[in-house]
Amino acid sequence: MDFNKCTFIGKVEDKPQIREGKQKQAFFNLIVNDRVQGANGQWVDRPITVPIYATDKKADIIGQYVVAGQELLIEGKYQSWKDGAGAVRHTITVYNVILGFKPRVQAEAQNVPDIGAPPM
Repeated sequence: MDFNKCTFIGKVEDKPQIREGKQKQAFFNLIVNDRVQGANGQWVDRPITVPIYATDKKADIIGQYVVAGQELLIEGKYQSWKDGAGAVRHTITVYNVILGFKPRVQAEAQNVPDIGAPPM
């Protein structure tokens, strides 16, 4: 049995791009860590950029609530295709998105004690 499902937890790189058309679409990159063994034998985190794509209601939610630096849990499926130039492109299409902490804007945080962010 073949099954195409993946789960990522990471932070949004930049503000998501929202496009209106036949259906609403959201595009953004999620930065996730990949733990690899370095030359000295120590384990280090290597950041990886994962392209994310969502449509319709999920794109609405992402457009309204997701900001750069926000932590998300994304469940989706891997897809690849060839663009007009013949290059293979890759993305994760969202099935489910769970919103994590939202970074505070500097103006909002002036009178609020900093309690830190959850570890990633």
